[in-house]
Amino acid sequence: MPANHQPSVDVLIHCPGSHGAIADQVHRQAIALHELGIKVLVLCSPNYLRTRQADYPNLPCMAEGATQEGGLISRKAAKAKQTILNQWLFAWQVYSKRPLIVLTGSHTDTQAGLWIWPHIVLSNFFRIVYATNLHFSTRDHTFGPKWWTTLCARLSFSPFRIAIAHKRLSGGSQLPRHIHPVEVPLGPESTKAIHQNPKTIRANWKVPRGKKALLAFGTIRNHKNIDLAIRALSDNPDVHLVIIGSVSSHKDKPLKYYQMLADDLGLSKRVYISDEFVGDEKRLSYFQAADYILLTYAGSFHSQTATLTTAVNARRQVLASSGSSPMKDLVRHFGLGVYVEPDSSDAVADGMATLLHGKLPEPDWEGYEAHATWETNVTRLLQATADHLSGKSPVEKQFEGLEDEGLEIPELLNARRIHHQKTPPPKKRTATAKKPVTRKKKTASTEEVPMSEKVNGHAPGDKIDSHPVFPGFDLLNTKEPEPALEPAPTSARKRTADKSKPVKTTRRRKAPISEVAAAE
Repeated sequence: MPANHQPSVDVLIHCPGSHGAIADQVHRQAIALHELGIKVLVLCSPNYLRTRQADYPNLPCMAEGATQEGGLISRKAAKAKQTILNQWLFAWQVYSKRPLIVLTGSHTDTQAGLWIWPHIVLSNFFRIVYATNLHFSTRDHTFGPKWWTTLCARLSFSPFRIAIAHKRLSGGSQLPRHIHPVEVPLGPESTKAIHQNPKTIRANWKVPRGKKALLAFGTIRNHKNIDLAIRALSDNPDVHLVIIGSVSSHKDKPLKYYQMLADDLGLSKRVYISDEFVGDEKRLSYFQAADYILLTYAGSFHSQTATLTTAVNARRQVLASSGSSPMKDLVRHFGLGVYVEPDSSDAVADGMATLLHGKLPEPDWEGYEAHATWETNVTRLLQATADHLSGKSPVEKQFEGLEDEGLEIPELLNARRIHHQKTPPPKKRTATAKKPVTRKKKTASTEEVPMSEKVNGHAPGDKIDSHPVFPGFDLLNTKEPEPALEPAPTSARKRTADKSKPVKTTRRRKAPISEVAAAE
């Protein structure tokens, strides 16, 4: 850039999109730069201003909304044509405004071989610092042979010198060597919250009183390791897991998988799963209804998430895991919860136990809120630009050189040991010598006699009074046995058997008194 040229714009931001997270981030970065007194200009589409109130200068000159008609090839061709036209118009605005910094809302390589050359000239010969917000979104507008796509991907990074991102970029091959990565925080949310009763929300989650609710919120993805958290519940009986979100990709496990896993482990009553949509205005109430927030990402995760900011706003500690990432640095530096090693159910179980029973430092909520701002976001961009122009290497990590100023890292507890202490196993029986059994002699009073063996109300062996005629003899029965009945005469038996025939009887004649007297 000529020395006598005074730029009319300090920072020129390119944002062809009108909706989504990228446009929202550009809007907040532009507000922060404008409030710092930086001359900023946003090149945007006409729809960009429909849902945003922009107090900063903007120029709606970008085309948006390529045709969606026709087949796949025609749609890709229309999108590529629109990108090429926007990039040439973007290069013209850079040349005419001559800013100190050019910031793109996102990085694109679509047909870069057809539009990248004016930007390379502006960067190398006019000493304009090109920076980009790096999101690493999935490339879905590739058009042409493979060699052309590879060439465009390499050429697209040529004019850039600084890449600001929310993830850890060092040590990888994602960026060329001439680009300096700079980590920046995610700013606070701007949505007004609608407060709901936490007790009502917990009642819907079916969390009993005295139990702790661990909330996993947002899009359900495999790298969030929710299945490990379900397995970790076995060693933490006081924890209930609440999963709220939806699966957006067929490559990720469906919600039914997590429900079946909880059923197989016998934990279905302690796992609540719902795919309900929760708006941004209700999200804070859901976080406040929970006791802790789950952020157990896999080791392949090197970024940060807006869920951490919502957890801080709700004043809820987190259980986090990831690879080397800004999120790990933020959790440890400000004491926002417990960080464990990724991809381990035992580590997640220990983290749960530490949240419930460990000695944790008091979280520095205010310190995090003072750091994670859009002002910090753009300030790190400005500082990295100044370092680059002065020949210094920009500081990459947010807390590089400030590791000693962070809070003390809590010591992890052993969940299985705590669980076994609370529920001790049954006591083992100790072998003792058996005492000799002394059998009592059976006596008449102690021997149990069946009722059928009792005679006349006395049991065998009962002592009764002696017989008066034979002293010294103890008889069991004082009654004489009845004489046996002799068989009846034959005539009597016949009479008895034949009852149907009448029996003739002869009456004896009574002797007269005279005969009796004479006999005497």
